[in-house]
Amino acid sequence: MTAGANASSEATKFPSFTGKDLDVSSDELFSKNKATVMNFWFTTCKPCVGELGDLEQLNKELAEKGGRVVGVNSFTLDGNKDEIADAKDVLNKKGVTYKNIWFKSDSEAGKFTSNLFSFPTTYVIDQNGNIVGEPIVGAISSVEQRAALDKLIDQAIANSEQ
Repeated sequence: MTAGANASSEATKFPSFTGKDLDVSSDELFSKNKATVMNFWFTTCKPCVGELGDLEQLNKELAEKGGRVVGVNSFTLDGNKDEIADAKDVLNKKGVTYKNIWFKSDSEAGKFTSNLFSFPTTYVIDQNGNIVGEPIVGAISSVEQRAALDKLIDQAIANSEQ
């Protein structure tokens, strides 16, 4: 699934959702942040877990720019209590304080999550709910991946300030 947006095509909206564990809708979440970094991960994915500390640091940096990181653990769709407990355990061990949410698998956002085949995958969404550029597939632990992510964040902030 590609969810790119460029100047010659209409912006791709991130699927709407009402997330659990964060009583917030997509409209509320995106409209309150100049840039939202949505990281899709799962508990037994080593690169996913390996980048959690980097994402925690990014969340702190983004907060200063009016943005935030939000995690979506694909194992927790539909509120599986055991998977949520496992995910919370991993997040606690890694010192993660940014929000992690889950969706119903039959929701637009749940179907979007179910169609992801590589993890971790990270999307940047602007204040209007539009996906910015192409997703970053793989951990954001390399200089190249982080530079690509920073470029998308800067674009989201610029989009949000127009």
